[in-house]
Amino acid sequence: MSKNKVPIMKNHLLILSILLTFGLSAQVDNTMYGLYQILNPPSFQLASIDPLTGQISTIGSATLSNTVNATGASLNPYNQTYSYQDEDSWLTLDLQTGTVLNDVMVNLPNTNGYFNNFRFNAADSNMYGLYSQIVTDPITGFITSDLKLATCDLSSGMVNIISPNSVAESYTMSGSTIDPFLMVYYFESEGKFMGLDLYNGQIYSQPAITLSNPGSFFGDFAYSCADTSIYGLVMQNGLKALGKINPQTGVVTELPTVLNYDNYVMNSGGAIDPVNLVYYFQTLDTTSQIKMVGLSLLDGSVVSESNISSNGDYFIMYRIQSECYEANPSRLNPSNTIVEMKDFNIQIQPNPVQDALFLSADMQMDEVEIVNTNGCIVQSYHPNEMDFQIPISTLNNGVYIIRIKSNNSIYTNRFIKN
Repeated sequence: MSKNKVPIMKNHLLILSILLTFGLSAQVDNTMYGLYQILNPPSFQLASIDPLTGQISTIGSATLSNTVNATGASLNPYNQTYSYQDEDSWLTLDLQTGTVLNDVMVNLPNTNGYFNNFRFNAADSNMYGLYSQIVTDPITGFITSDLKLATCDLSSGMVNIISPNSVAESYTMSGSTIDPFLMVYYFESEGKFMGLDLYNGQIYSQPAITLSNPGSFFGDFAYSCADTSIYGLVMQNGLKALGKINPQTGVVTELPTVLNYDNYVMNSGGAIDPVNLVYYFQTLDTTSQIKMVGLSLLDGSVVSESNISSNGDYFIMYRIQSECYEANPSRLNPSNTIVEMKDFNIQIQPNPVQDALFLSADMQMDEVEIVNTNGCIVQSYHPNEMDFQIPISTLNNGVYIIRIKSNNSIYTNRFIKN
């Protein structure tokens, strides 16, 4: 399989402690969701799959669009929705019923631009991706490519550019992923493993990708919140091994198990089960049978393999519901003055919450703000006290950020309103 470089165009135990960190609730499990692609006639349906058996279960009876932007998808575990982009609009679907909750046009800053390679960030409930356009010098006529980090509001379709300047000229169709702790978006470009700061869109890291053998490449990668590592597939005359990349150095370390697959099916990146520590991908055998393969994150060995193709149909753009659920940033916005939690001791409970949020701090809280996922302040108070109660029963269910200011310092955390 050769890599497809995409210029400016749109392309159609340890485990127990990990789970406690995730805080999985009864509503969020390890279900894998995606789009069931029917080839004749062309159409898509929301579906789930049992990766151990390959059994696909369609959700609802709605037949969705007949086209799809295959560079990304968003699964929001907090409001139980799955979103993807068709020809020119965003469709947001209810995970339980398959109902189309929202269908809005993609609203780009420039009609000549595109928004691709997108991923949902569980730490702030935003979807990030790459905004690309061709820029022509009006004097010389010289054409350059302009690539920037952007985010999209799925309720309005509005794409907002974050990067102040272009960060690259192209990206490679090998996937994208987000480290929700460091708040960094990763993609590949011109042999480099690019990391972009989600706060300001600037380049966070850009090491050259280094593999053990010439002629090999690394792709279909995904971030694992289970062990804070990025895993992907190492290709060399076929699929060689599951690998793990150091995003700071670009060095790819192959796990010990040697694999025997000819290829992998590119469908916007691999998926990781954080509970069972399994990386999933798809491969196509010599009989055109598509298989879902699960690899152990411990040694790269095959832990499952199932046939999923039926009559030439596909299951694409899959996401696991519990991936990075309730992850919180460990690196906060560098433009803010942040006091470490050990210095600014605050208790916020309960979380999740229904009626009232109770705050208790060892310093006077000068200002308290509740911010929704669109960045809008929905409640604001000046308690000037060390203990404070906030009524939130009127807020819509979902994820919110609480921002507390004290002595010119800022503390932020996230809570869920049920």
